[in-house]
Amino acid sequence: MSHLADDAESRANQGSREMSASESQTAGLVSPHEIVVNRPRPQARVSVILLDWNVRESFHSLYYLNNQTVPRESYDLVWVEFYERRPEALEKAVAEWGVDGPAVDKWVVLNYDEGVYFHKHRMYNVGILAADGDVCVICDSDAMFPEDFVERIVEEFDANPNLVLHLDEVRNNQKKHYPFDFPSFEEVLEPADCINWNGRTTKGLDDSDDMLHEANYGACMCARREDLVAIGGADEHLEYLGYICGPYELTFRLVNHGCTEKWLDDVFLVHTWHPGESGINVDYRGPCDGRGMSSPALEARESGRVAPLLENSAVRTLRQGGTDSLDSQLDALHDEGAPEWREIAELYGTDAEPEFVATLNGYTVHRHACTWYAIREFDGEFSVERFKTGGYRGCLVAHSREQLEKLIEVQPSLTERSKAFAGRIREIKRQQGAVKAGLHAGVRLGKVAVHNLVRLPARAASVLGRLRHRLRLRTRVLQTVRNVRYRLRLRTRAFAILGVQRTKPTDGSDTDRSDDQKMAA
Repeated sequence: MSHLADDAESRANQGSREMSASESQTAGLVSPHEIVVNRPRPQARVSVILLDWNVRESFHSLYYLNNQTVPRESYDLVWVEFYERRPEALEKAVAEWGVDGPAVDKWVVLNYDEGVYFHKHRMYNVGILAADGDVCVICDSDAMFPEDFVERIVEEFDANPNLVLHLDEVRNNQKKHYPFDFPSFEEVLEPADCINWNGRTTKGLDDSDDMLHEANYGACMCARREDLVAIGGADEHLEYLGYICGPYELTFRLVNHGCTEKWLDDVFLVHTWHPGESGINVDYRGPCDGRGMSSPALEARESGRVAPLLENSAVRTLRQGGTDSLDSQLDALHDEGAPEWREIAELYGTDAEPEFVATLNGYTVHRHACTWYAIREFDGEFSVERFKTGGYRGCLVAHSREQLEKLIEVQPSLTERSKAFAGRIREIKRQQGAVKAGLHAGVRLGKVAVHNLVRLPARAASVLGRLRHRLRLRTRVLQTVRNVRYRLRLRTRAFAILGVQRTKPTDGSDTDRSDDQKMAA
């Protein structure tokens, strides 16, 4: 990518670093960080921070974010990769989708090796450090963005700078757009295809009784860079390591700092289905409330705490007035956290076999990757792969054994489950009896119908025979009538030919008639 002119200086700086390969490996890095693209945007109002930790297959978000209604120089795009990865598809997107140069303005590769668990909050802080805009936007990096996305954020902060702004995300659950095929927004926003969209708004923003869990607090958060630095940036405590984390912990502490939380109800991000987005996750996670919200973040929300539990040193330097370059700021982070993150990965790695712990109230308890599972005894051995595919009906999951035991306690006892099961069996048998009775009645009706069908030809033949007989009788009668009529006509003609008329004598005798007349008579 010859147009990435800023690569030369960043790579030259890398060659001059004194950290040896062995020291880098000990710190959890295969090599020092790399700034692939570093294009200043001094006029930027907004910086959009996008993350990857070796999971993204599609980089379509860059296409939408490079086609906004505001001038391209008014916002910058920051892409942060946690691991040692520069995917070819991203390089192609960066080269082809840019408006006046690369499609991203900052591309930072932190070069952590695969033996270290990813820490999203470290990437948030790197994005904040690299941002040129007045407002930082931390959002989903594989979403579809409406063309007025940046414009609406600028309008909101012009109206009230003291904001922490959120946008919700519509999630389309249909697999027809995978691999991503650049569908229209209208096509993706079919309510029947979405799990949280009613055609007007999302479930979380539709007067929800539990907005904390039904709105997507991790989809898109916007705040002034000045305010983010003032509260110490994203909290890099170990309890945020892994996938139970999110920018909402910044939201809660910003509200404690005096900002006003606001959600846009007319602009939404849109997410299409891809493998691994279902929420079933067996990776390491920190403590949570059982519904995906981080426990330390909720603690900050309740207690009013502003400061992070563990502040990023580069953010602290910036908060205290430091003016180091981005390269120097990232240098200072090399040894921070990586050894502990590697230790967590070694202790709770997902490659290990699940550990059977105990049997409790009809459940077998297992531990894997710092997560606790309880399956019913008759389900047999616990398998991570089977769990991922939803193969255990009624499987209980918790962050700790204590949480899991509480979940088991509120489940129906084995006796209650047995009674319920026996009741279901009786109901099934009753339904089977009703079905059999219906079948028998149907068979009887069928037999009658078949019998009637068999007898029908004989009955029809009998009726036809009687009809034929009647027709023959009628024919004979008609023939007899015709014969009588014919004889009468002959008699009439004979009288006419002979010209003889029969006279009746007064004395009642036939003496006055000739023999011929008598014969004719």
